[in-house]
Amino acid sequence: MRIIRLIMLLILATSCTGGNRQKPVPVIDLQNPVETRDLYLSELIDDIHIVKLETKDEILLGQYTNYLVGERHIITIDSDKILQFSYNGGFVRTLAKAGNGPDEFLRAEAFALDDKNGILYINHRGDSRNIIAFDLKTGNRIKRIPTGVDNLISQIIVSSDSILTIVPRMNRGYNLYNLTTSGKFVNGIAPPNVKGIGLQTSIDMVMNELYYMPKEYDTLYLVKGTSCKPYCFFHIGDRFTYENNETGNFIYLSANAPGFMIANKAHASIKMNDDMETFSMNADKQTRYFINKNDFNVVEIKDFKNDFLEIEENLDQWDNYLLITNNLGFVCYSSFELKQKIAKALESNKTDNLIKQRISTLNQEIKENDNPVILTGKLK
Repeated sequence: MRIIRLIMLLILATSCTGGNRQKPVPVIDLQNPVETRDLYLSELIDDIHIVKLETKDEILLGQYTNYLVGERHIITIDSDKILQFSYNGGFVRTLAKAGNGPDEFLRAEAFALDDKNGILYINHRGDSRNIIAFDLKTGNRIKRIPTGVDNLISQIIVSSDSILTIVPRMNRGYNLYNLTTSGKFVNGIAPPNVKGIGLQTSIDMVMNELYYMPKEYDTLYLVKGTSCKPYCFFHIGDRFTYENNETGNFIYLSANAPGFMIANKAHASIKMNDDMETFSMNADKQTRYFINKNDFNVVEIKDFKNDFLEIEENLDQWDNYLLITNNLGFVCYSSFELKQKIAKALESNKTDNLIKQRISTLNQEIKENDNPVILTGKLK
């Protein structure tokens, strides 16, 4: 029965918009990884650069901050403010403060950085039907782009100089759609005509290629316009469906890079709500996997290791280690946390002399109450 079910899923996975028959889709079997081991930062990014974000009392960043990192700009978004920094960490300006006023924002939900053209796009609860655009050269709001939907959106991606790709949070018409930066609808991809459930539809732009993973399938697609080509299918076992809506597994990607992916398999208890459209979920376990895009080999990740600073990570199973924007990968540390990790590393006799010098210098340059430190580099 499992083999028959897998074949049926693969048949479904080969159609995104009901187009022509596709070739068989590579199957990534997360049930049978080739090995289980630690994953090192040097396997994920190259040319690592340390960025110490400038510290002032009025721009202190808290634990729950979102970061957008480009080669020219760094943007931080928390519940109180949106800040702009240079790529080297120098503070540039405050773009917006939280509030209900015309130039304020209320809890940003989706955001994207057009690093090349110096534009920040955000969708927030105070103006949910529009995307606000900031000119990073001046700090001014330059436009409000109508989204065409009555609720918030969950993702924005800059697809080109004049096109945004949008994932609406709740919309039965489209899983994703393309919008010009002036607000004109271009085209979109409708949800498949199946009853399936997942965490959420997600999109990623990797080296000018758009990847799309609908919540209805465990298939990752490459998208051009409204045409979808299946890239791979994830076999996870004990997949949650409407038929077994008590417990089951979900799959989602936390990293999609030119040479690798990091996939997360979450096990959860599920309860469908009375509307039979939404659900309540209590996740109790997550397993992370590293997938090599060259051969689709799967490695179960035991833990992440920062071999650039030789510090212990001790991550919770739910922590997302590597963050990605604009084809750059980065990890972020609070200065307090980082100084504690460095102190422990310096006590060890195993630390290489070059790394010991690197972390000793960094330790002297930061204080415990400074703004966070970012390690960023080119994705592998």
